[in-house]
Amino acid sequence: MMSHPARWACIFLAVWAGVTIGMFLLTNYVLQDAFMLFLCFMLVYPVMTLVGCFIYAKSCGIRWYMPFMMIPIIAVVYIASVNFRAIQPNIFVTTLFGMLFGSGIGNIFADKKLLEAHKKERRDRRLHEDKKYRKILDD
Repeated sequence: MMSHPARWACIFLAVWAGVTIGMFLLTNYVLQDAFMLFLCFMLVYPVMTLVGCFIYAKSCGIRWYMPFMMIPIIAVVYIASVNFRAIQPNIFVTTLFGMLFGSGIGNIFADKKLLEAHKKERRDRRLHEDKKYRKILDD
């Protein structure tokens, strides 16, 4: 999972957004029940966000682009719905707390040596220091 953190972030966000939008559609159009809304967005959604951010931060470390991609997704879901806005205004708070606590706890349990080695490898690749030096007058 360490080879491409941005690719794994996009996969995580696509799955997270798909499940979030699926829960939104389920609670607003299929099963229009206040208990179902409570169950999905006060229990399942925060736990899903916390566990997903924990697993990602434990594997890849904390990345700056995760909040900048999670908050707009939930803002679009919040703005695009009429019923959602009336009943569930704390979705931003649950997203923020789930993301911050999950990423923070995941970063505590992350393998620091592996993350530093990956950062050094990325920096070396960017600086092209991995190429072997060959003298011109070596003939």
